[in-house]
Amino acid sequence: MREQVVGLLELLATRMQWSAARPIISSTGLHVSRGWAETIEAASHDFYSDAIWTAAYKRLAKLARVHTYVGNKRVTFFDLRALGDDSRAKILKWAKENAASNLAGLVRKRPFAILEAPTIREALEPHKMPPPKLIAADYVDGKLYLQFFSTRSYVFREPLNISLMSAAQQRAFSIYEELIGVRTKSIPCFDTAVIDTDAELVEIRVDFLPGVTEDKEVSPLSRVIGELNRIGTKYNNQAIVGVGLVNLRPVINPMYLDEMCGRVTALGFVATGKESSSNNRGQLHRSKTRDLRKDEFHAGGKRHVAKIDPYAIGVTWSQKAPMSDLSLEIRGNARSLYNRAHGQVNDVEIVGCLDLDDYKFVHDQVLSRLKRTRK
Repeated sequence: MREQVVGLLELLATRMQWSAARPIISSTGLHVSRGWAETIEAASHDFYSDAIWTAAYKRLAKLARVHTYVGNKRVTFFDLRALGDDSRAKILKWAKENAASNLAGLVRKRPFAILEAPTIREALEPHKMPPPKLIAADYVDGKLYLQFFSTRSYVFREPLNISLMSAAQQRAFSIYEELIGVRTKSIPCFDTAVIDTDAELVEIRVDFLPGVTEDKEVSPLSRVIGELNRIGTKYNNQAIVGVGLVNLRPVINPMYLDEMCGRVTALGFVATGKESSSNNRGQLHRSKTRDLRKDEFHAGGKRHVAKIDPYAIGVTWSQKAPMSDLSLEIRGNARSLYNRAHGQVNDVEIVGCLDLDDYKFVHDQVLSRLKRTRK
């Protein structure tokens, strides 16, 4: 059981911030150290009773599995009501009645189950270039979940320890206060396509690492859509998405105006006065603790301007458990306020969710403010 628990820790380390994972790991009875590397190393050698290993595996397996569906996702929506009645009905019927059984054989040929996904570079490399692999297909509570796996490259910047260098290297770099190394790492990624048969909506949840630069050469969203449409064409004789891309721009201002909607922790805006207007040149104002709906975020204060038009917003909801706040960001640009051609905002970043209830809460904050065509 030790090997399975260590494997789960290694998988979680590629997905979760240590600050959020630490209290959960500690609650299982496992020793926690100063970070992922030390904790994984300790688990590889520490001795525990079978009961502790088993309980830790169950808790971490549930966390890891659910996190691949809801943790740190860049989400795009497609409204099936934009399709003709016959096309929409055909997709919904397939998702409800036939998709899971149609795809069962394909899932059986998967290279590994979700919890057995590779985490080391050599094992990840074969999954970098091919289309995403379908590794799970389940119809649950009116939703068809298709889980895809692929490998992506991310660029990490890390401080270098000059004391570990040779004497000549130390002399060469002695004029610098800090050295930063750039390293590219291969990361296992889980992208989820959800067909909500009740809401008549397709949702593409693409994995991303907050604050980390990702490879821009290949669009994960395009690859998932391509594979989803290939599956739809093969088993249902029609693509699933292509029209109905939902514009999230109309959600931004209602969120800003609704003081009951969390705490605004990121804001891009144009402030209009009697004689002039100004914006922050595309840079978002950010604050981890203050609500940017208040006057402090703008030098003149809201009382000194006639109107504030937000074009990008980040909202945070504080949670009882420490280090487990939920947040979203919808990023438009200032030009969208003046030109409809630039008004499309296609995705929302949802961060911090640890279970389905967390994700549903944030997800519903977006959808409840969208005006959609009635059934």
